[in-house]
Amino acid sequence: MNTNFNGICYAPFPKGYNPSNANTTYIFFGSDIAYDAMSPVWGNQYTSKSGDSCSLNGPNKARNDIQTLADMGVKLIRLYDWEPRNIHLNFLDYCNSLNIKVLVPVSNYFVKPGEGLPQRNTLIPSLINSFSNKEKTDYHSAIAGIIIGNEPEINGFSVQNCIDFTTSWAEIESSDFSSYREVRIGHPVDFGTYGAEFPCFGFWDPLLAGLNTVTAKNLNNRLFLTPQTYNDSNYLFVNAQGKGKGYVDIAFEKYQKPILFTEIGMDRTKTDYQNIVQGQLSESIKYGANNPDKLIGICFFQFADKVWVPGTSEGSFGTYKQDDTIICSMKYDNGDFTHWDPNCSNVPMTVNSITPSPLYDIVVKNYRTN
Repeated sequence: MNTNFNGICYAPFPKGYNPSNANTTYIFFGSDIAYDAMSPVWGNQYTSKSGDSCSLNGPNKARNDIQTLADMGVKLIRLYDWEPRNIHLNFLDYCNSLNIKVLVPVSNYFVKPGEGLPQRNTLIPSLINSFSNKEKTDYHSAIAGIIIGNEPEINGFSVQNCIDFTTSWAEIESSDFSSYREVRIGHPVDFGTYGAEFPCFGFWDPLLAGLNTVTAKNLNNRLFLTPQTYNDSNYLFVNAQGKGKGYVDIAFEKYQKPILFTEIGMDRTKTDYQNIVQGQLSESIKYGANNPDKLIGICFFQFADKVWVPGTSEGSFGTYKQDDTIICSMKYDNGDFTHWDPNCSNVPMTVNSITPSPLYDIVVKNYRTN
């Protein structure tokens, strides 16, 4: 993985999406933003099997978020959910064409013991194939890393579940995908302590004790730390908990693994959020430039506000606000999808426009100049 990525978290579902009922529809099933049928949001054109189409210049306008991200200076996209039965090549190719790399995700479903984990020996090859290039000879060249699960304490899976899944991943890579390059692997974890003195340490201690001994496909040397923080730059780089050192230095000294913040930011309902974000980004970029072995990137949280929780703290992190202007309406046919799960309906999708929030200029100022 190249170092010093200026990244952003990307899950900007349009109005009508809600994670609580996403799996009752074909278009939102799996909360996968990055496949072909979602290209009216991220891409510059799409024609559905029903005959509906969108483009940059037509009356039905594609939103073209990937171009917007490139214009902002973003070099890395962090995704959250990925349905391996969907086709993602066009998304990955488009990112590549604009010099944007991708952290591809293993959704929480796959690491939960009551869901996909028991079937991991079947599901992992499906995931690896979905991360592959067109020829199925290697991981797609847009992929910078693989991130497994998200916020385990919040989402109901354990350190041991992560160890079991990741160990199987490396073993299956070694046996069935031996020619594939050794991309980095991380496990995004919320900034809780998990019982230790510092955030994430109580998760990383057992995780790395279990995975540092796994040599299949060089896994132990591919691991990177992926914390998610809303702490200010002083805590991260100067003085964490009165120790006279920043959190990043303390974590690196203990674990000897590079760090990439898979979420960093502050929501717009908080006092002084703009100054906090400015410090987070500018100091992260400066520190990463001076210490490329310790901090390899950040993913600002997030590109656009969560449309399903408008006006709340959780829905106010975006560099863009979601508005009510509909720029595109798409009807789909079954041929637009690659799987048809029971009890799902084929609903149309409307894509609303987005407008810059007060965080936009801060992110662009830091990302374009670095």
